[in-house]
Amino acid sequence: MDIFDIHDEVLDRYAEYVQSFLSIADDDIRAFVARELLGEHALWPDALLQLNPAYDKAATVEALAATGVLHGGCADIFRDEAGVSFRLYRHQEEAVRKGLAGQHFVVTSGTGSGKTLTYFLPIFDAVLRGNPGQAKVWAIVVYPMNALVNSQEDALCQLADGYLKRMGKPMPVRFAKYTGQESDAEKLRLRQNPPHILLTNYVMLELMLVRPRERHFVDQATSALRYLVMDELHTYRGRQGADVALLIRRLRERSGNPKLIYIGTSATMTSAGSQGERREAVAGFASKFFGAPVKAENVVEETLRRVIPGAGSPNASALRQALAASLPPVDDWAAFAANPLSAWIEEAFGLQEDSAGVLRRRVPTTLAEGAGRLAE
Repeated sequence: MDIFDIHDEVLDRYAEYVQSFLSIADDDIRAFVARELLGEHALWPDALLQLNPAYDKAATVEALAATGVLHGGCADIFRDEAGVSFRLYRHQEEAVRKGLAGQHFVVTSGTGSGKTLTYFLPIFDAVLRGNPGQAKVWAIVVYPMNALVNSQEDALCQLADGYLKRMGKPMPVRFAKYTGQESDAEKLRLRQNPPHILLTNYVMLELMLVRPRERHFVDQATSALRYLVMDELHTYRGRQGADVALLIRRLRERSGNPKLIYIGTSATMTSAGSQGERREAVAGFASKFFGAPVKAENVVEETLRRVIPGAGSPNASALRQALAASLPPVDDWAAFAANPLSAWIEEAFGLQEDSAGVLRRRVPTTLAEGAGRLAE
């Protein structure tokens, strides 16, 4: 199987499909359409390239627990398969500290940047410092799709399994999904013994407010609701966004907790303007959506770092020499990092500095555009 052959085959079939709708009698017009529409690939743009940048690292969960920032139980839970404590990125630690302080916040970082830890750490900390033995819902995490709910449940199950193997007992913080996919027996079990963390979607959250049998999840007398997390915040726009915003207000009133902590996450909220302008825009949206003031300084962006030593692109002479020479060995990181092409690639496809000197992801570009820049 050759991925390039498959790519060409898909495009050819798509071109044939489009041509099946065209019936042009004039030879010149037919040739023009074939050349401009199909021959120049007007129907499918070139693939975009973007180098996924590295994140600035911060403390480990174990270190934060040792200094009392997090409950000691968090250090036992948040470890990888080898038993090593999770090391947080700079933006993760910044967001966690805001959550621990009881502040609303929004995390706008890229895919794979660990946004889930930014809200699960404060939630786990709150449950552990409270009364884990009590069967009450402390946090509701709302996802726009059940597929995301299922994926997050799998990740939490891995944490629970690892804790059980290391400690020889079940993880004290319990979680469960409640989406409509579960059997009646499973739903009944959860209603009788509510988890600390409920993973759901906004449709099911609405039903929890109107169906008496599910009131235990959200009522003031039967829950300990403290956190509401809205994942993929950018999906709530237009009429749907207004409906969910009103749902959040109803939930706050029903829970009887005027100090409910709101957390939002998104990888694609806004990319225009300076860092301050971006934060103001996201904070304005989040404040309107949650019905509670979200400060601009509580919009947490990813903190990026360079992987290749030295800042900026190398000079033309160094690049010409690197292109003429052989590639560095694949297992020799030092040689790879020292190659001028590596620094150029990180700068051209990965990072750029904004007007304030803050490193940001570079806008994706095509291979042809990148090659043109290299030629220049």
